[in-house]
Amino acid sequence: MKKALITLLLLTIAVATVFASGSKEAKQETRVVTTVCRASYVNEEWFNSMNAAFEAETGIHVDVQPTPGNDADHDAKLNIDLLAGSTIDVIPSLGPKFYYNRADAGYFVALDDLIASKGIDAKEVWGSYLPYSDDGHYYAVPYKQEVYCVFYNKNLFDRAGVPYPEGPWTWDEYVETAKKVTDLSAGIYGSYMNIENPWFILSAKQKNIPLYKEDGTCNFDAPEFRESIEWYKSLGNDLKIQMPVEEVVNENASWNYYAMAGDHLALFVQGNWFTRLLNSQTDYPKDWDYGVAPTPSAGEDGNNNFVSMGYYSINKNAEHPEEALEYLIWLGQNQWKFEGQIPALASLTAEEQNQVFSAIADASHGQVTVSDLYENFMNTGMGVAQSDIIGTAADEYNRIVNDEVAAYCMDLQDIDITISKICSRVNEAIKNVQ
Repeated sequence: MKKALITLLLLTIAVATVFASGSKEAKQETRVVTTVCRASYVNEEWFNSMNAAFEAETGIHVDVQPTPGNDADHDAKLNIDLLAGSTIDVIPSLGPKFYYNRADAGYFVALDDLIASKGIDAKEVWGSYLPYSDDGHYYAVPYKQEVYCVFYNKNLFDRAGVPYPEGPWTWDEYVETAKKVTDLSAGIYGSYMNIENPWFILSAKQKNIPLYKEDGTCNFDAPEFRESIEWYKSLGNDLKIQMPVEEVVNENASWNYYAMAGDHLALFVQGNWFTRLLNSQTDYPKDWDYGVAPTPSAGEDGNNNFVSMGYYSINKNAEHPEEALEYLIWLGQNQWKFEGQIPALASLTAEEQNQVFSAIADASHGQVTVSDLYENFMNTGMGVAQSDIIGTAADEYNRIVNDEVAAYCMDLQDIDITISKICSRVNEAIKNVQ
């Protein structure tokens, strides 16, 4: 009896060991990659479909950790987490200013050798879009380029009996067009622009006025920046064709405000990525149609359009570096297909070129055509201006300009104090970095 019990006990232990071993092996076989995103993304169909497609293709599960709050909350928290040693694998940087700040801070790993080890010629895939640092390495791959344009509400133009805007045109013509469709009695504004850069300094950026002097200090006292922010304020405070900044603040308007409130906003200057929102009746239902027009110019010396980039990097503390590399490479070549955006690839086949814009046009259900998109995004005859502030203490520079110009637009300080405070605060930030 005793011998039988001992035998049974040994058998039980053996079976338990087999199951435990099997569970351990199953656990080890589950590959995971972690990333972060803005809170709104987790509820958007394209984002979930994209990660599902990656998992189906590679067997790697994508663990997404959304950040509550708006864009500023997301970027601030992400920066704090990186500083604290976060082990999140893949880090998105929407805009060069965020990417270069994080790369310069040493948060990312160099990708040159890693991508080459996969048999991929990065220059052949991404070409001049690769963001090389001063040390000769690149720490991210681009996944999209954002080309600016003017979106407009066709229904509001039809209601006012005003022809749809066409290019080429100037900011003066933009203002005159906005006046014609503005109807304050009905709560309709002819124009809407976010209360941040680059909208605050549109014309100065189009003229490629440097943000830094030759000695490396702040150049915001250049007259072109003053003219730009005075013009921006006048749209809401004097011309009344745009919501005053104070009203936008009270509305708690975030990055996607126009997609939710565009029924009473006629013109909106933004990047092509916004087509994803305007085409999604699931995420942003609306009962009005949109069109696209090219970005107005700031005259002969300011005939440039804004372009920004989106990047993915691998955290130097990544918990799953191999999976992170696979995910990053895949996103750099495939995200545009799901998000419906313009890829940052060195070359596209004729089929892919058509896919870039036909996907957007098809998703719009007749609101815009392939020709509309190509002509107003790519074939404008305009040059290129960097939409972001890039350089020493760029993140602080951007934040300071946003804070001080918003205060100026709400009549909390005059233009001279605004310019003075921006220059002194930015110079102090530059000094601290150096």
